[in-house]
Amino acid sequence: MEREKALGEFREKAFGELTGYRERMAGHLLERADELTALVQEAAGLLGRQMKERQKEEISFLYGSILKTDLLQGKYRFFFHAMDRRWYLDTQPLEVYVDAGRLLAPFDEMWARLTEESGVWKGVVNAYDVRNIMFEELRYTNAQIAGILRYRLRGWEEDGVFSALSFSPYWLFKWGEYRDRTEFIVHRDRTVKEGVVWKETLKKARYEPEALLYGYWYQGEYEDSDLPERDMRFSVFEECRLEKIRFERCNLEGSRFTDSRLRDCSFTECSLWGADFRGCTFENVTFAGADLTGALFPAKSVAFLHLEPDQLQDIVPVRKEEA
Repeated sequence: MEREKALGEFREKAFGELTGYRERMAGHLLERADELTALVQEAAGLLGRQMKERQKEEISFLYGSILKTDLLQGKYRFFFHAMDRRWYLDTQPLEVYVDAGRLLAPFDEMWARLTEESGVWKGVVNAYDVRNIMFEELRYTNAQIAGILRYRLRGWEEDGVFSALSFSPYWLFKWGEYRDRTEFIVHRDRTVKEGVVWKETLKKARYEPEALLYGYWYQGEYEDSDLPERDMRFSVFEECRLEKIRFERCNLEGSRFTDSRLRDCSFTECSLWGADFRGCTFENVTFAGADLTGALFPAKSVAFLHLEPDQLQDIVPVRKEEA
């Protein structure tokens, strides 16, 4: 059999099995979300120890990865490296590994299964072909891990996940392939952005849809703005005053409005899946038709938000002592 034909048949068969694998892997990771979060905290502790030993003052960039070289050696562990504001020009980056244990067991099992099935093609399909398929699949696994961590680490300050590290005013944590494609997990940018910056960003968003994605707005006062159908996933408004802001049908999944004041604002038909409104005050704010699945609200404010019955079932009221 010609190699091209054999490889095509093998890939087609593998694709069918990988669809089921992705579902199993997602469920496996979700069941072990606490363990995944604990590994990040463990890595932060190890990095913090290195910071003290090397007298490194602060971290600006933190990355988590599954190294392909480790997978080739059958090592299932996570690699974390941290750098100061010089980024990859940092001459003394911090690097640690933490054992992933059985977190990646489905990945290992899928690799072994494809290796066994490749034998049907009697050497025409080889170990390198299996490796390439699994390396392609690693992107999906990284995306699944990133998606879980993005929610689990929303309260990283309150939970003390990174308490062993000293960060610069601006810092970020990303997960993905080493020095390649990565995804935002958490970030902080505690520099005050004036209203003029807000207006300029809104203008930019008309032509660049990603301009508002992962935005960080700190102690700003923003008002009288229309945001129709904008992609604002995982945006942060920390200690801000928002007045007459109309978030109409926006995607605000995973966004945080930490300790902000909202007045005369509209979230009509917005996706606020997993949004965090802890510490907020509300005055004449509407959530008509919004998806509030898993959204966190101060318990004392819920009665005054005029939420629909199904929305009341979807939200998570948080009392101050639980925050």
